Amino acid sequence: MYHTKKYDLLCENGLLSFQPYLERNNSTYRELFPNTAALAGIISEVYEVDDFDDRKNIALPDICADIMTFYTDNECYNYFMGGAATIQKMNELSFMPMVKTIFGVRLRTGALGNLFRFGLKDIGNCQIPMRDTFYDGRVLEEKMAEASTFEERWDTIAQYFIDQMRKNIYDKNILINYVVKRIKESNGNIKIQDLAADTGYSDRYLRRVVKTSLGVSMKQFEEVTKFQWMCNYHQNKHGQVELSDLAIQAGYYDQSHMNLCCKRLTGELPTEIFGLYSA
Repeated sequence: MYHTKKYDLLCENGLLSFQPYLERNNSTYRELFPNTAALAGIISEVYEVDDFDDRKNIALPDICADIMTFYTDNECYNYFMGGAATIQKMNELSFMPMVKTIFGVRLRTGALGNLFRFGLKDIGNCQIPMRDTFYDGRVLEEKMAEASTFEERWDTIAQYFIDQMRKNIYDKNILINYVVKRIKESNGNIKIQDLAADTGYSDRYLRRVVKTSLGVSMKQFEEVTKFQWMCNYHQNKHGQVELSDLAIQAGYYDQSHMNLCCKRLTGELPTEIFGLYSA
């Protein structure tokens, strides 16, 4: 079920991923939002889906990396999942038909700093085992395999971040964080010229630093942010909004423009995306 609190957080903090394959999977869905400033600065939400239906497994583009643990009856699989630049199908993972529970931590775009062995630009759209991404990743995989409840799994991941921030000086790119923040606050509608004026850097430099830091172009990041805002707004209105009005609210020129952008990102029209999980 979609939570009003989540939409309030979307309005307050910018992009929060809308992923119906998790939230509307006809399963038991749980979520929480970190309540400490340090963790909330790098994690947007924590979630868990029980009795996962692998027939509903399409992830929408969101440019948000996730830490995901998949539990079957006998095994535990841990991955760092790069932000979905295009529509993805989780059944690319061979074990998906056997998955009973998915636990995940969604990371804030541009906030990873030096918390992992790789930067987001090196991970891109890849699915990388936890052992290769995290410091002491094999130990963390063992702990996640032993954790049997939502709370234990979250405590394990939260402790990793707390330990890393204590061991290292948390290093994050101030410029990229500002640019990401402005793009999210504008719902993907800010002009590059305005960002250049705000920061004192040229259009060309800003485009390059976004591409280098995030692994996606400025235009793609803005398109996905606008698309995600549109999906969240439609969901918050329980679908009771005309598509022409939805397009204007989201910042598209008109409904045809919204349809074209949605088709380019997902291969589907908005009505088809909304209908995927309506039943």
